[in-house]
Amino acid sequence: MKKLRASIARQRKLYSACIPLTPVDNIPLGFEDIDTSFLHGFYISDKVKTQEEQMNSVIQFGGREYATKDLNNIHASLAKKLKASAGSLRLLSGLHAHMVVFMSLGKIGDSVLLLPEIAGGHFATERILKRLGFEVIHVPVNQERLCVDKEATLDLIKIKQPDFIFIDRSEGLKYEDFSFIGEIKGPIKIFDASQYLPQIMFGHYENPLTWGFQLMLFTVHKSFPGPQKAGVVTKENDAIWERLMHGLGTYVSSAHTENTYKFALAMLQEEKLNYIACNLTKLAPLLEEELRALGVAVTSSQHQGQREWPNTQHIWLPCSNKKEAYCLYKNFLRSRLYVNYRLLPYGLGWGIRLGTTSAIMLGLSEEQLPELASIIANIYHNGFSLKIRHDVRKLRDKMASKALLNWP
Repeated sequence: MKKLRASIARQRKLYSACIPLTPVDNIPLGFEDIDTSFLHGFYISDKVKTQEEQMNSVIQFGGREYATKDLNNIHASLAKKLKASAGSLRLLSGLHAHMVVFMSLGKIGDSVLLLPEIAGGHFATERILKRLGFEVIHVPVNQERLCVDKEATLDLIKIKQPDFIFIDRSEGLKYEDFSFIGEIKGPIKIFDASQYLPQIMFGHYENPLTWGFQLMLFTVHKSFPGPQKAGVVTKENDAIWERLMHGLGTYVSSAHTENTYKFALAMLQEEKLNYIACNLTKLAPLLEEELRALGVAVTSSQHQGQREWPNTQHIWLPCSNKKEAYCLYKNFLRSRLYVNYRLLPYGLGWGIRLGTTSAIMLGLSEEQLPELASIIANIYHNGFSLKIRHDVRKLRDKMASKALLNWP
């Protein structure tokens, strides 16, 4: 126990002096004066049942009526915010959502047209689908423009006639336009918006449901500053949604109510969430420009897709080889800029993935980007030094005046 306490104290000290710079880490935003911990661990259903349904259930838990009503109100608010007909927060994480949704809706042998890893898809999704017995077909890629090949995709859909189309875009410098897929009739079309939830909520990005996707998955702990959790909303409250809800009731034993409440409390803070969404689209391209001016070989977001596509919170820094990328990653780590060592998409090779997500929560603003770029460029050109680590700490202290919360 003593060693565990010491480890936690050490981590807290390190995190107080670092700047997290990945696009997918975030820090929950909630009301610190509202304690929901008494709900942790309780089995609470989000299904309102009649007395007859309760009598015919295999098991019932008493004393959960208020929480069940709250869960339904939270789901309704979520659906309204995302211009959906219905929603659920029963899911636990992004990959858990993939497993449960496809187990609920598909059957062994069904085909899925999938955004591949090389085009920004999640590296685990194809393995999950194949393990569940699905045939996976890759969406064609335009390597030159770092995006999907629209015409080739439409031709492939006519030939293959897939049962599902799944766009799970985990990587991208721009918010790619998939509206042409939403217009396709026949397959069940699913979009994973985990990287983009607040931007969609507050109208900075187009809503995939508006494009024509039937279902939208998301986590609430990446771009959205919530707890570890995932959700799904539907364009129509139809037979597909009914099948999915039946599947969720089978494959997920608890609604994990405390984290649902924490998400709802975060969702109430609209002014802060809109501020976050604005900066998620604004800061990364400005930082990219600063880095390029200092001789850092970042991938230009203007090379991806169409110029009018809005930017994301991602920045890519390709390296010559795996060893060089890992060495650079270690220098960032020692300097206490916490980034991702990553095999980049579109054949860009090994490199560094940076992002502004949690840094925005900690107070990163446009005025501080030149200083941050200077630190990154110094590590890129000269490696690690104690002076750089001190510069990181000084910048983190400056950021505190605009921080949305006190962390850790």
